[in-house]
Amino acid sequence: MPGTPDLILLILVFFGLQAWWIIPLIKKNNKLNDRGRELREEIKQLEKLYKK
Repeated sequence: MPGTPDLILLILVFFGLQAWWIIPLIKKNNKLNDRGRELREEIKQLEKLYKK
């Protein structure tokens, strides 16, 4: 098939560009989730202090 290498290259470029913007979004989301978890822990500790 004459067009097969071009098609494969096009697909690789397409997925490469998708990964280029999706991976940073996933990393940012994970950081936000971690921060939210830390804040919840701090809130729990403060609630314990004020209940005493």
